[in-house]
Amino acid sequence: MPSSARVVHDRPGRSRSGAARGRIRRACAVVAAIAVSALPLVFAPTNPGVPECPTGLACHFVPAAYAADGNYDTADRPHDGNDIRYIVIHDTEETYDRTLGLFANPRKGAAAHYVVRSSDGDVTQAVRTEDIAYHAGNYWYNTHSIGIEHEGVLVDGARWYTDAMYESSARLVRYLAARYHIPLDREHILGHEEVPSATPKGAGTAHYDPGPYWDWDRFFALLGEPLRGDRPSPASAAAPPVPVPSVLTLVPPFDANAQPLRQCVRARCTDLPAQGSNVVYLRTAPAADAPLIGDPAVHPDGSPGTTEVSDWSAKAVAGQSFVTAGRSGEWTAIWFGGRLAWFRDPGGRLGVPGGWLGPMLTPRPGRTSIPVYGAAYPEAAAYPGTIPATDLAPLPYRIPAGQVYLGVAENPGAYYFARFDGTDTPDNHSVVTGQRRFWAISFNHRRVFVDARDVQALPGGRFAPD
Repeated sequence: MPSSARVVHDRPGRSRSGAARGRIRRACAVVAAIAVSALPLVFAPTNPGVPECPTGLACHFVPAAYAADGNYDTADRPHDGNDIRYIVIHDTEETYDRTLGLFANPRKGAAAHYVVRSSDGDVTQAVRTEDIAYHAGNYWYNTHSIGIEHEGVLVDGARWYTDAMYESSARLVRYLAARYHIPLDREHILGHEEVPSATPKGAGTAHYDPGPYWDWDRFFALLGEPLRGDRPSPASAAAPPVPVPSVLTLVPPFDANAQPLRQCVRARCTDLPAQGSNVVYLRTAPAADAPLIGDPAVHPDGSPGTTEVSDWSAKAVAGQSFVTAGRSGEWTAIWFGGRLAWFRDPGGRLGVPGGWLGPMLTPRPGRTSIPVYGAAYPEAAAYPGTIPATDLAPLPYRIPAGQVYLGVAENPGAYYFARFDGTDTPDNHSVVTGQRRFWAISFNHRRVFVDARDVQALPGGRFAPD
């Protein structure tokens, strides 16, 4: 979530009317907030809501506020046409109790479906899974995902991300994935940091939790789908030959991957203690002294990336898959964020062959470069006169001709129009679907979209995990 002060309303066109008719809901929310702030939540609250959790998991229901300025939209997923295809992993940057209190504040403008406590793995549900919580900072992703907050502060992740937390969260994710037919892979179980901004204005300040100290390798082992699978051990004496193009999945050994990281507060930076991480740094050339790659949204002046924990420019994350672009000795190049990016991989221990079953996509002939987007919204002509069109502007990136990216899923442009239930809004709770189609792609630190008309698949470019 980092930080709670940065959590803002992320749905276009939120209605501010209907406040009077939401008084009862807000009053209930205030009572819930008082209860949350006063009690340690050791015992199940008296709220009659039944949590949606696997049998045997310590799980409660404390409702988030629903009001004209509230924290989620009511829906009937997936029966209303809004499929649930992602689970997004967050960290709170707040205590467990305070997080639930914030979600119960009708003016907060944010909530997640679940919160997991650090000390014992206790789980509280705040929003029903059929409803759309404002958790990801991107309304398209909100519409198609379930958000799980984890109590903790990401720069101290090793202290907060406990055995009990990982185990409870993995049980919850397995339950939700089975219920909604979500694949247990890193293209569908995402970190908040992998969700892009829906607008170019927010691209450089998008969230970066759960951060470098979340152990994706361990988490997927608990899910029963280890990231390495049956692939060669990282102790291999030599890197396997890598055809170009092909797909690599990044699987750094967490405990041994103590990458340099620092925290900067008000221009004062301190090195974080050496510890295991999920980070793979990317450079502009196959050399240890080459600059880290930059990002035009984070560094619009063209400066290189840094090791600051909030600077995701040059950080790839464990479990992400990319298309290879070349090799030079111990170095492997991938296409990343519109450029060539290099990482050192002696013995083939970081990047292993295989990846998500999907096409390798490249700009169509005749296009010198193509735009990328942070959402898959329909064209303006698809909206009826009763529903205002939601603008979809390109992010500050381009994919030049010749570059190749991994396609994850093709989606029709769609937008869920929802207003507070207390308003008499025409076509309230409607899904608008257009003719325009988009491919979700593994692009840089984040997943983005390209217009299907702008790309073509390379011949034979579908890959299953090795």
